[in-house]
Amino acid sequence: MKFLTVTIITMCMTLALGGGAVAAMVYFGVLGGGDEVLVVFAEKGSAGEIWTPAPPPIVEYIEEKEPQEEDADDISCPYTVTVLVSAAGDVTLGGDHRWRGYHEFMREFRESGYDHSIFFANVAHIFYESCLSIVNLEGALTDIIAAPQDKEFLFRAPPHFAQVLSAGNIDAVTIANNHSRDFGMQGYRDTQDALRYVGVEYFGNETLLIKEVNGIKVGLFGHSIWADTAENRRRVTASIERLRRDGAQLIIAFNHWGVELETFPQPYQINIGRFTLRAGADLVLGSHPHVIQGIEEYAGRFIVYSLADFSFGGNANPADQDAFIFQQKFTFYRGELTPYNETNIIPVFMSSVRYRNDFQPTPAEGADAVRILERIARYNEPLNQ
Repeated sequence: MKFLTVTIITMCMTLALGGGAVAAMVYFGVLGGGDEVLVVFAEKGSAGEIWTPAPPPIVEYIEEKEPQEEDADDISCPYTVTVLVSAAGDVTLGGDHRWRGYHEFMREFRESGYDHSIFFANVAHIFYESCLSIVNLEGALTDIIAAPQDKEFLFRAPPHFAQVLSAGNIDAVTIANNHSRDFGMQGYRDTQDALRYVGVEYFGNETLLIKEVNGIKVGLFGHSIWADTAENRRRVTASIERLRRDGAQLIIAFNHWGVELETFPQPYQINIGRFTLRAGADLVLGSHPHVIQGIEEYAGRFIVYSLADFSFGGNANPADQDAFIFQQKFTFYRGELTPYNETNIIPVFMSSVRYRNDFQPTPAEGADAVRILERIARYNEPLNQ
């Protein structure tokens, strides 16, 4: 049995005990079971005096109190956890080899010295500082060249381009969109294999994802939705119920919907978005229009109807390069989501240069940033009346 004498001289807290002011420090887990600790308290004298032992202190066991309601406001409370989510829009790596965008994308890659990190270099720090970063991966990552279908746009890149996402600190992607199966089910499986290989998780369509972030289970799902139908509502409800049953404490939907180049959501988007929140989701994100749409606050939660393009190899020189990163910080107290949630919008351009697309999204600054934020605010107004 070990016997330890501890003379406490560090002023951590002051106890009013009969002999005067006494310095006390509490140690946890220093010794094992069966060991004894002799604590000698030293009474503080005046300046220059030697401390002399005081009478043994009175030890009183105090029952631990339940935290008061106001403790939820204290961010230092050990029961409080935050999860910062950052979301961006359409990411098409490569593109369609029949169109110019694909060849411009590959030229940027070659001129960078085959550096996968070049594409997200200007925003990687934002995603690094987030707890969970997600985008819409629109296209296949496969070596298949001959598509099994005829479409105006068939998006693909070789599997190694999944490293663009991992180098950019993207944690998860949705593959629920109208291009993830451009190269058939084999191309779809190749995409999933490529993502797994670089450690980027995925969700969408039949695949649900629960990812633990700061001890909180975050559930993610996504669907391509082109109308407000009973079947689409059933798919949304089933996804949410399954995620809750599997323990998700926060649920995020990432839907692919709307009309391309339309800056106001379709009525069915609004209906499905609100239904998704009523069904139990905590945040609804959207993609497909390729341009910014507004953000609606509904029942204390948010629907981001369109995040616009982000790094989009499908267009060599888009007329509208405005986009944004949507951020929301969720606060949990004892595992329960609280209403103390903060949102932030980071205005970005899809390219680091204005005269063409170099596929390197870059935060906007100065007057450009103000203009993009004002544009989003303008789109928000009719959705929040």
